[in-house]
Amino acid sequence: MSRALLAGAVSAIIAVAVLLPAHVSRGQPLWPGARFTGGDRDRAIQRGMRFLYSIACEPGHFEEWGHDLLGMFATIAVTSSNRELRRMAWSMGHERALAWRSLHPHPPPGADAEEVFELMAGSDAAERLGVSDGGMRRELRAAAARFTAIDYYGFDPAAESPPADIPNECGQCSIQNARGARRCARCGQALTFRSRYGVWLDALIGTYTADRYGVTLGAHYLDVLHWLPAMRPYPQAGQAGHYEATYAITHVIYTLNDYSANRLSPDCLPDEFDFLHTNLPASIDRHNPEAVGEYLDTLGAFGLTLADSTVRSGVEYLLSAQNPDGSWGDRASPDAYRRYHPTWTAIDGLREYRWGKMLPCVEP
Repeated sequence: MSRALLAGAVSAIIAVAVLLPAHVSRGQPLWPGARFTGGDRDRAIQRGMRFLYSIACEPGHFEEWGHDLLGMFATIAVTSSNRELRRMAWSMGHERALAWRSLHPHPPPGADAEEVFELMAGSDAAERLGVSDGGMRRELRAAAARFTAIDYYGFDPAAESPPADIPNECGQCSIQNARGARRCARCGQALTFRSRYGVWLDALIGTYTADRYGVTLGAHYLDVLHWLPAMRPYPQAGQAGHYEATYAITHVIYTLNDYSANRLSPDCLPDEFDFLHTNLPASIDRHNPEAVGEYLDTLGAFGLTLADSTVRSGVEYLLSAQNPDGSWGDRASPDAYRRYHPTWTAIDGLREYRWGKMLPCVEP
């Protein structure tokens, strides 16, 4: 890390230390008879933020996941109702955005479709954290144009619904086989297939982020959202595709409401609202803080508050499940994503939002 970036990191840490005491004196229970107070929630969020910043400051993790981590800081900085939390996220995120720009001043020659997406997502987040792109957007437009929707998502959303015949990478030799292949072309290993909900999820995220940033990645967001009615009814717990459907549904909400910036009416998306409200308790029973966090903040977008007993049970679970290091999830996982992402979603499930307008119903 350069001396300038190191100084920025130190400044961010000092800023966090100054901000930490702001809400820890809140002694009121979160609801009548609750085990936890507002201060308990604030401290849990602050500890989680410190953990996330430590992950983002580790060079190997930041090189791999910096684009996603910047998006996390930017979203928390914009949509939190707690002013100190907004400042904390902005301070951490702005410093990391400066580091990201230093690492990625230009798209590398020959960048593949995945690299183009990650650079686009990181540049979009850095821009929202106050660090301009210096021409990156123009260069990414040119790089993105070399690929098609099939290169990015495995299918063309303008022509067909998310398919169920895209194979996972070969478990033996890790290559990506052609669509519809049942055995690996290299080693002959039998292949498994991606859930159509997982395919849809990636396309929702990719097209939404690209359209927001102003770079086309093979298709547009409305091309992908168009298939919403075709994805219903959703698989229930125990059915194939249920896990992937959970995250596809939460990301329908995120991409519609600009990642928790605005509210949605349950009347507009009754199937999605019912799925989220019905399935939250099962994720608590499975001790899955990542899913619980996403259930809570999307239900919050629909207007549910701590007055709802299901929401209360989710909040109480998250506050009781935090690890000693401030994270949520499996502390033994060697995968940085499995460490930071459950922590991010748990914070999102606990924090309070400064919701904007009520969005009109969409007609995909």
